[in-house]
Amino acid sequence: MMMSMRLILAVAIAASPASAFAQQEAGQPPQRIRSVTVQPGEKCPDSTAQEVVVCAAPEQEQYRIPKALRAEPKTDVKSISQSVRMERVMEDNRRVLPGSCSPIGMNGQSGCAQKAAEAWSAEKRAVANGQPVTPND
Repeated sequence: MMMSMRLILAVAIAASPASAFAQQEAGQPPQRIRSVTVQPGEKCPDSTAQEVVVCAAPEQEQYRIPKALRAEPKTDVKSISQSVRMERVMEDNRRVLPGSCSPIGMNGQSGCAQKAAEAWSAEKRAVANGQPVTPND
């Protein structure tokens, strides 16, 4: 095991000056950089010493998932925010929340008591101001 690691290390050290020499040999940077969009099945053109070729796939083919396996976006679901959804839930459940006046659940009686107290207070103010009082049904 130690021998194989030494061999790998020796090869890596020996190869590094060779790659540095290849870089120095080119000397000048390429004169031109060309971006090419290749269609499926086409081969990317080779780069030369004077030109670097960068190949890209068309936008429709940029995914690795095959087209047959891609899921279509759901169109039946309405795009509404979570805050709007919660507002609708609160509106639907408002009649059973504390402070409501409904026969549903035990929270309804607190709202009915509050409503009765507010009606009594309004009636008392009206009598004090000399206004006629009309009983609510």
